[in-house]
Amino acid sequence: MMNELTPLTEQAALLAPIVAAYVGIAKEFKVPSRYNHILSLAVAAVFVLVPDTVRQTLTTISVIGLTASGLYQFAKNKKKESS
Repeated sequence: MMNELTPLTEQAALLAPIVAAYVGIAKEFKVPSRYNHILSLAVAAVFVLVPDTVRQTLTTISVIGLTASGLYQFAKNKKKESS
């Protein structure tokens, strides 16, 4: 059981700032804040429910795209500040 938690923890550590960045993008488009939680769950569900190869591709696209726009680093730093 413990061996199964390590990959899940690593995956969550990578995906959490990506999900936060997508929610940040939604805020920039004036999506009402009451939808932030459901949007977070929806984005996370996409990453978790798709096949591994699709997840890897989506993660790569997200990291490259969000890094290029500066949002990935912003979301990652914001998460560290709130901890």
